[in-house]
Amino acid sequence: MTGDLCWNKFLGTKAQVRFVAIGEHRLRVVEIGEGQPVLLAHGLGDSAYTWHRNLRALAEAGFRAIAYDHPGCGESTLPPGFRFGVDGLARLAVDLLDALYIERVHMVGSSMGGGIGLHLAVHRPDRLRRLVLVAPTCYHALFRPFVYLLRCSAFGALCRCLGGPWLAEPVLRSVYGDPTLLTPEVVAQYRKATRRPEYTKVLIGMMRDYWNHAFAETAYRYRRIAVPLHLVWGARDVVVHTRCGLRLAADTGADLTVIAGAGHLVQQARPDTFNEAMTCFLGS
Repeated sequence: MTGDLCWNKFLGTKAQVRFVAIGEHRLRVVEIGEGQPVLLAHGLGDSAYTWHRNLRALAEAGFRAIAYDHPGCGESTLPPGFRFGVDGLARLAVDLLDALYIERVHMVGSSMGGGIGLHLAVHRPDRLRRLVLVAPTCYHALFRPFVYLLRCSAFGALCRCLGGPWLAEPVLRSVYGDPTLLTPEVVAQYRKATRRPEYTKVLIGMMRDYWNHAFAETAYRYRRIAVPLHLVWGARDVVVHTRCGLRLAADTGADLTVIAGAGHLVQQARPDTFNEAMTCFLGS
């Protein structure tokens, strides 16, 4: 399965693709453009591909766009025993900046990647210039039953058996908000990703580990964020509801852009509107 041919051509002709070694990790980095660096962090079960409609816009606006795959996602390796807690993923993002010799960076994060951005804004604001967060995972529910179920090896094994490429299209339809915006090329790319042997293991690990003590502790400190922050939400988001965006905007003093017709993956579903909001804020 070839996936999205336009994305593959972009990787082969327009972007600089490399693998950065950080300890046991080998992270794929996709880079395009020159200027102030912008680090792009994807969400659950995704990859740098989630920014395929946004990277060129950043480069054309005069930025150095740097998208990377989390461990086990996209083309990055998954070291044995890696835990996907938000604090561990945030440390890895800082380590990546160090490896690229970048002191301070703009950051754009989607969903769980947005949660990483919030964690850095609270704990490592010295490494950030401005933040654009797309429906970030931001508040700790009192009870997430799947977190505890996934700590049971038998339930995890069942999930690995039931998961597969057939899930890609229905999940994408739900996170796009408007199914008519979803192209066959995008579905093909995500189906290709699900065929990686470690894909389901990564999904389980993220859902099991992400909402840890560090996540809960950080959520109480959002009011202290001083990094300039802009929030973007899809009006049809069924994963992280817009009421979370209203609450986060109130807690941080950030501006909130709600984009009509879009679901959770705003940057893919409404790229023109999103790109304009993102580049205007980063360039201001």
